[in-house]
Amino acid sequence: MTTLGFLDQASQWWATLGAARQVFYGLGLVSAFAALVLAVLGFVGLEHHDALDATSADVDHGGGGIFSVKPLVGFFLGFGWAGGLALDSGLPLIGALGCAALAGWVMMAVIVGMFRLIYSMRSDGTVRVADALGAVGTVYVTLPPAKAAGGQVTVNFGGRQETLAALSAAPRTIASGEKVKVVEIIDGRTVLVEPLA
Repeated sequence: MTTLGFLDQASQWWATLGAARQVFYGLGLVSAFAALVLAVLGFVGLEHHDALDATSADVDHGGGGIFSVKPLVGFFLGFGWAGGLALDSGLPLIGALGCAALAGWVMMAVIVGMFRLIYSMRSDGTVRVADALGAVGTVYVTLPPAKAAGGQVTVNFGGRQETLAALSAAPRTIASGEKVKVVEIIDGRTVLVEPLA
């Protein structure tokens, strides 16, 4: 079927609809187009949720509120298509409005729940050195004795491996390759360690 043939059939179908069906299906079609645009923008990385969810008070604490753009698009998508299909199935207008509202709220709740779940799994990638307390690591650069500066250790914590500046709590030099345990956090990039053996 050619594009012109499809457009001709679509316009004939649209002309056969009553005013209520046109409103419902119009909302559904516009919302479907908006959802497609949001999906494409998200896929190519041009969408920024802070801008689209600016009406939400909790954007940074779980993602999009109920009245942000994506949930509203979902509401009108469900509302429009469910209302049109309810009228097509023979329900009166009041029944179609009820079905449309229910479908819209369900779509909105699903979208809000989905984005809150996604945003709760986000990580800003910030290393919290406090999580290294008690972790076992390996000396990377030899540690001078008695808390002298200059040594480094590699430590696995928080699901990643980090190289940190380290001071030795031991009175002896700890050679590269020895195992150590983090016993104190000195600052954001420095730890105090002691040898395991």
